[in-house]
Amino acid sequence: MGNAFGVLLRRHRIQRQLTQEVLAERSGVSSRSIREMERGPGRSPRPQTIEQLATALALTGDERAEFTDAGHALFWANRAVRSGRNKPSGGNIRAVDSPPWQLPADLPDFVGRGEELALIGEVLDPTVRGARLVVASGPPGVGKTALAIHAGHRLAPLFPDGQLYATLRGATSDPADPSEVLAQLLRMLGVDGSALPAGVDARAGLLRIRLAGQRVLIVLDDAGGYRQVEPLLPAEGVAMIVTSRLPLTGLPGVTAIDLRPLPDTVAVDLFARVAGVARVRAEPVAATELVKVCGGLPLAVRIVAARLAARPHWAVGALTERLTDERHRLDELRHGDLAVRPGLQLAYQGLSPATARVFALLGGLTVPSFPEWPVAALLDAEPAAGAAALEELLDARLLDDLGPDRAGQPRYRFHAVTQLYARERREAEIGRSEWVAALARTAGGWLALARQAQDHLHSDRFHLDDRSGPPVVADPRTAAVAAHRPIEWFEAERESIATLVQACAETGLTATARGLVGCSTDFYDFRGYYDDLRRILETALTACRQAGDRLGEAAMLRGLGHCLVELDDMDEGLAMLHAARVLAERVGDPSGAALARRYIGFTLGLIGRLDEAEAEMRVAVRELRLTGQRSAEAVALASLGFVLRQRGDSAEAVDILRAASLIARSCGDRFAQAYSSRGLSGAFLAQGKVQEAQRAARRSVTLFEQIGDLIGTAQSLRVLGEALAHEPHRLVEAERVLGGAAALFRERGHSWGLALTELSLGEVELGRDAEGATDRLHRSLRYWTDNQVPALQARTLVALASAAERAGDPDARRLLASAHRIYRELGIPAASALNDTVPP
Repeated sequence: MGNAFGVLLRRHRIQRQLTQEVLAERSGVSSRSIREMERGPGRSPRPQTIEQLATALALTGDERAEFTDAGHALFWANRAVRSGRNKPSGGNIRAVDSPPWQLPADLPDFVGRGEELALIGEVLDPTVRGARLVVASGPPGVGKTALAIHAGHRLAPLFPDGQLYATLRGATSDPADPSEVLAQLLRMLGVDGSALPAGVDARAGLLRIRLAGQRVLIVLDDAGGYRQVEPLLPAEGVAMIVTSRLPLTGLPGVTAIDLRPLPDTVAVDLFARVAGVARVRAEPVAATELVKVCGGLPLAVRIVAARLAARPHWAVGALTERLTDERHRLDELRHGDLAVRPGLQLAYQGLSPATARVFALLGGLTVPSFPEWPVAALLDAEPAAGAAALEELLDARLLDDLGPDRAGQPRYRFHAVTQLYARERREAEIGRSEWVAALARTAGGWLALARQAQDHLHSDRFHLDDRSGPPVVADPRTAAVAAHRPIEWFEAERESIATLVQACAETGLTATARGLVGCSTDFYDFRGYYDDLRRILETALTACRQAGDRLGEAAMLRGLGHCLVELDDMDEGLAMLHAARVLAERVGDPSGAALARRYIGFTLGLIGRLDEAEAEMRVAVRELRLTGQRSAEAVALASLGFVLRQRGDSAEAVDILRAASLIARSCGDRFAQAYSSRGLSGAFLAQGKVQEAQRAARRSVTLFEQIGDLIGTAQSLRVLGEALAHEPHRLVEAERVLGGAAALFRERGHSWGLALTELSLGEVELGRDAEGATDRLHRSLRYWTDNQVPALQARTLVALASAAERAGDPDARRLLASAHRIYRELGIPAASALNDTVPP
């Protein structure tokens, strides 16, 4: 065995063209140790060393398994030899001609768990002093038993006096009695049945006597808790592996290993070993998708692989498609005696009635994860009752503890397969009226918390949440988190809110669905989650239409129109905004109509239709003032200032933007203040007031950062970079600032902002003849051309014309002529500045 490992080590090293020194550096194993291991069996590698070498050699699949198996065999063989030399003797050790070897057969297709196996080997190593007890815990189907048996077989050379095995049936309705298990173990050690003492203590004492001084491994499978295991703990020095859904960390000296589902690559490896490597090679994408549908649960992966192995004519993709139907997935996860549902049933049947009801209700909720408070809300009970039920679900391993979320709240979730079983229980055991009431309570709690968070964002630009209905009550402890850390709270709850919007819409809880969307829109806009925002707005819009909620329909149309503009769908966005304005006027909502008009003017200004934009903005400002929407009026004034600056009226733009800033400060609206400051920066720059422009831009960046608006921060950094670029000695700083803006836009997937920043960067790079400036400008030009934004298309053409002129390219005049034509058609004053430079 030693030569086999050394040969493999040398072969893989040479194949990868590595010297012993390079391999030593990569693996963290000394070159001397590598030399000795390659020479022959004298040098015994530790389990950790084997894993380090396998990783450094980039071994995977069968190659890695062969390498690690050879290494572990050498390690334990050498340990067994050394232990044998020091084996104690004495009359209390009974010589046995045939030591008991009770372990069930090992799985020939066992995969993964390298770290866990290495840890088990280290803990059970007889040459290391200390407790030799390992508990492998985890949910049903995660492979606890397979790991314990595989480890036992791998460590067999270490236990020449035998391996004992007993199943405790702790997860069943008929758990094994410790006294009976002790009797079983003693009989395996040669004690005649008539000589068995009565009582647990007497039998445990006899077991310790029989095992004293012997090298034996005991594997106890499926322990239900401490009471089953404690009487079976052997004499000091005897090794034991216990499997249980509970971690049993209270056992003396225990090393707890909590098993998780397999990573995708390892799960695919298991699938290939059972179903056949050729099936995976033929459909690698479908195989990966299939193990993902199984949630990486080894039992589920083994079942689907076994089904395919039994049906050679089936395609992997066909079975994957069948499993995508969540309603029938548990039925599909069955093959012969193998099935996922029975293990979940056993765990469910062991719950108390209140906890079983919570499990079913949580199954209907279908949120990806949740904090603690919804458990009590679903039960309509006090927080203490919810906490008790949650603890019971965790002990039954029907829930996963995810640790604290971004807001610091402990968070929990179902495994994907467990979620399906919980949903089955909800549909089978919870009536519709009870379910709707539970959903209304819980979604209402989320809505109350979302309103708390929204109120502390210091920004309400969209006004989509109708708070005219009765107030909803929030969990007091979580309400403080939402108020003090609103951005973090929304980040933690974003996916849950989207799920709840869909659930409420389907259940007829339209007001709650609309409210959740309305008070979350600012956050989604802050962080650039426009695809997610579009989905929940469309869901709420459909619900409002079905419920005949015309006010809600107008509000959702307004939000959806803005969202589509941010997603670069200008035409559809404008259509939605016009529809929102018309509907708001029809149902008597002048404030909503004015807000829609503000967005219409803003969008028209972006695409260079300045006459229309100014007209819409002036009406919107007047209407918002009349309806008392002061913060919205400040934002509308700031947008009007942007349009006026584009038209060349920079003096009036400054006056209007200063008025907007005053209103924003009087309202305490930090978003409106930041937005006005950004507009002032551009207006000052148009007047040649570079220092004032820089100060206003920096103030805008600071305010947007304070409220957590990443998109606003990026836009303000872009404006600051443009202001810095007007001073030749600050071009490097300007590029750095613009680079930061581009990184934010790229991270959030904001194409418009990124293209505009690319344009600004290209202009700055031209100023210092930097390489790559024209490539950057051409990328920006393609974006403005594809998205039909003529004003920015013309600005980019001017920059490219400047680059062409410097290079002596005659195409410069054509580029300028194109820019001049666009500016003239739009009626933008920039056309007059080009009159002297374009050909007649």
